[in-house]
Amino acid sequence: MNVFKKFTQAAILAGALALVTACGGGGGSEDSSPVGLPGVEAPAGEGSGNSDGSCDFLTENEVADVIGPNDGGQHDYMFGGCVWTASSAKDGINEAIYAAVLPKAQYESVAEIGEPLGGFVEGATYDETHGELWFPCRGGDYCGIKVRTASSDGRQEAGLGLAKILQGRV
Repeated sequence: MNVFKKFTQAAILAGALALVTACGGGGGSEDSSPVGLPGVEAPAGEGSGNSDGSCDFLTENEVADVIGPNDGGQHDYMFGGCVWTASSAKDGINEAIYAAVLPKAQYESVAEIGEPLGGFVEGATYDETHGELWFPCRGGDYCGIKVRTASSDGRQEAGLGLAKILQGRV
């Protein structure tokens, strides 16, 4: 019985430690990571892994041309950049635009790489299922645009338009 009690206490302590770590409860020093996890570093350079400026890749109005009124952009740790979410759902879908500039290793871990896309940048790929376009940019980094809309009509064209804007800003 005593072994069970110690095991339970250890499990509770481990769970609490995991929760504190995941929520970034470590103090907020200047050396902390952008996601609040010890040892997790932002990508090098001014890429979208840096919480400062990742939402400057596109303007609220440029995004509104695709998904309408939106939240103005929020840092997105899953895709690795910024996500602009439409103010209201369309056909039950929360439409959104994602933009990121990632180092190659991080790009390879998050990107839906898709098929080669001709007529844009050499090495560009587009994944039709996820509306995700990636292309080499800025000294070995990869730029990405993801267009999540209720309809797939015009999704690739919208992604290309936003990718050209992003390409001009990095």
